[in-house]
Amino acid sequence: MTDRLPASGTPKSHIPVARLLDCAVEGSDGSIGTVDAVSEEVAPDHLVVDTGGTLLSKKVLLPLWVVSHVDEATRTVHVPHTKEHVRAAPRFDRDLRVTDPGYRAHIDEHYADHPGS
Repeated sequence: MTDRLPASGTPKSHIPVARLLDCAVEGSDGSIGTVDAVSEEVAPDHLVVDTGGTLLSKKVLLPLWVVSHVDEATRTVHVPHTKEHVRAAPRFDRDLRVTDPGYRAHIDEHYADHPGS
């Protein structure tokens, strides 16, 4: 995978992951959260999404292949999954992403099992 995502409206242009930091993440049924700065650590194949909230804040990994498009004008990353499905992904764990080779595979399976849900 690459660390650049296709921009909406211009299929041949791409956006570096670093420019997505703090962008809103929008699911099929509304706002999911924002792209967290720790995404630079997990690039090039995943983003870290902070699902927000003070008591229920959770960071999850989002594979780049899940992103349907990026709207640079509104700084919004769009995914074809519901808020509930993204928030139900396993919690982002800084240690596991490095030490457990199955961790990212487990994350990918979470999204592959319910494409566009």
